[in-house]
Amino acid sequence: MNRWRALPLLALLGLSPVALAESTGEKVIQLQQQMAVMQGELNSLIAVQQASKGSQSALADVLTRTQRLEQEVRQLRGDLETQTHQLQMAQKALTDKVNALAEQQAAAAPATAATASTALAAAAISPAAALASAATSTSTSAVQGMGQADYQRAFDLLRQGKYGTAVTGLQDFIRKYPQSSLMPDAYYWLGQAQYVLGQNDAALRSLYAVQVRFPQSSKAPEAMLRMAEIYQAIGQADKARFVLDKIIQQYGSTPSAQKAEAELQALPAAKK
Repeated sequence: MNRWRALPLLALLGLSPVALAESTGEKVIQLQQQMAVMQGELNSLIAVQQASKGSQSALADVLTRTQRLEQEVRQLRGDLETQTHQLQMAQKALTDKVNALAEQQAAAAPATAATASTALAAAAISPAAALASAATSTSTSAVQGMGQADYQRAFDLLRQGKYGTAVTGLQDFIRKYPQSSLMPDAYYWLGQAQYVLGQNDAALRSLYAVQVRFPQSSKAPEAMLRMAEIYQAIGQADKARFVLDKIIQQYGSTPSAQKAEAELQALPAAKK
């Protein structure tokens, strides 16, 4: 039952890549229409060329423009195919993750239906925002930062659902590139993978490192949200409440603070 409640949230993940793919597809159609107009001009100039040598320059210009448009169409088609493939991979990875979390929840200590539903919802939404941001930076341009190739390899393993190997890759990256600007992302995704593997204590340490070492990073409040989720999952609602309150205080104008407020309201009342 937990699995079926979580799967509808997958649709939220496809918004940014799908919108990008649709935009690219529309541009391809527009360029094809321009090519049709240019082809008409080309045919007219070929006819005129037979009567006037002066049309040679115009013909050459049309030919150049046509070739340029054809090249741009080919490039856009390639981009569209790449983005579609990346979207499919991202959706599959998240589906596998939600399924794994559902099975983990079923095998864990008994919890109320509302608590299990809240945990699964957080598991789907929190990674979704981070994954959308990561997909935007990695699908349209190379990841920037020292050791970016090693980071990208580990991140790709994470997206493929190979969490154990991804943990090893991210730990190696953190050890090799302590000054990299990608360190907040590395710690954040390390915590995510450890959490999926049931390594709650290790996950909390990794996510806490983002909050303490990189408080200005966009990953910091997201890492704190995931910490609150883990605390809820292991039955430490008071610690979850403390972390959520801290997010609201430190990042009051961010979407993460809004999520924290919603999760705070969903928590059971504190014991007096």
